Amino acid sequence: MTAAGGADAPVIVIGGGPVGLVAALGLARGGVPVIVLEAGAAGVPAEWRGSTLHPPTLELMDQLDLAAQVVRAGVRVDRLQYRDLESPLVAEFCYKLLDGATRFPFRLQYEQYKLLRLLRTAAQTHPDIELRFGQRAVAVESDERQAQVIVDTAAGRRRVAGNWLVGADGARSTVRRALNIDSPGTTYDTLSLVAATRFELAAAIADLAPASYWTGPRGRVSLIRTPDTWRVAVTTDRPTRRGPLETDAGEAPHPVLAQTLDRLVGNRRWTELPLVQQQFYRSHQRLADRFQAGRVLLAGDAAHLASTTGGMGLNAGIHDACDLAWRMAGPLRRGDTEGAERAAAEYAAHRRGVAVRVVQPATRAARAAVDVIGMRERVARLEALRRAATDPEEAVRHLRAVSMFGEDR
Repeated sequence: MTAAGGADAPVIVIGGGPVGLVAALGLARGGVPVIVLEAGAAGVPAEWRGSTLHPPTLELMDQLDLAAQVVRAGVRVDRLQYRDLESPLVAEFCYKLLDGATRFPFRLQYEQYKLLRLLRTAAQTHPDIELRFGQRAVAVESDERQAQVIVDTAAGRRRVAGNWLVGADGARSTVRRALNIDSPGTTYDTLSLVAATRFELAAAIADLAPASYWTGPRGRVSLIRTPDTWRVAVTTDRPTRRGPLETDAGEAPHPVLAQTLDRLVGNRRWTELPLVQQQFYRSHQRLADRFQAGRVLLAGDAAHLASTTGGMGLNAGIHDACDLAWRMAGPLRRGDTEGAERAAAEYAAHRRGVAVRVVQPATRAARAAVDVIGMRERVARLEALRRAATDPEEAVRHLRAVSMFGEDR
């Protein structure tokens, strides 16, 4: 596979995660050959962490002919709840109010690792995508004609060139750092703990919706139903620290997790089934200073990080990837160099603008709301949400905001 100017392909994508693969599939479907370089192995381990797909994201997946498979296998969320560990108040928003606004008037819970498997299968069977594993990027260079990446492989170090390069290599992006692009922001002071259990929480908690966000005296709690497990996320008192965060599913539950589940379920019935996963993670709010450097574009976590509350991070990355492919495919297919340069600049400006105006404010606000621990403030928030839920116009406005509508191309 050889492209103009001695490049190995018109586009090189660094990172074979969901964002990189969606970009590759979008470009390839537009007639642009792509090489995807992934540092890891071909296998995708099961991990119950990210799982939310919002209606606009399902619309984009439908353009890749993948939405039907995802919807069949996922958990359809028809109602979104807000609750509190110490108050009987419940605010509930019904996605049916979005009928007519989208072909997918619901939120879907579908584990990210399953989505990744689906995308990798689609990429591996597409004739214009070459997916290479065990390719760890160590350096990136870009000039006015092409971009090059140096990768370490089992066979040694090699150089891969493309007319354009997409950095979709995650929060610790080698591409971003190689181009000296700053990603300022903050890291939340406390760690979050996510656990997965096969105990049927809906049978033990009255009228529990498939997606519910709780407040409490120690901070946030979220209960999310995925096809295989209930995903439970809680804020812990454990401060952030450097170094890897362990996964200890086989060990005793963290005290904050145990206390939360005891309060929710009672009688320690949740211990009837062991935890499938118990993992600490950090939450960040960070945004790259720019999404473009020469012939290199950033997408997904390489470009922006946001709190996981509300499930916008993965969705925003998929939106990046689709926008990039939609803008770039035509000019690249036609060999229109000036058109591709304009499209790249438009992508970088638009998607960074969306992050500034929509994603970063929404995720900061969602996290701040559930981190409130004062009882009076928590009850006031729930009462305000209940009032909004009973007003159809306010309810639609809320659902559209939490579902990432309004990101016009």
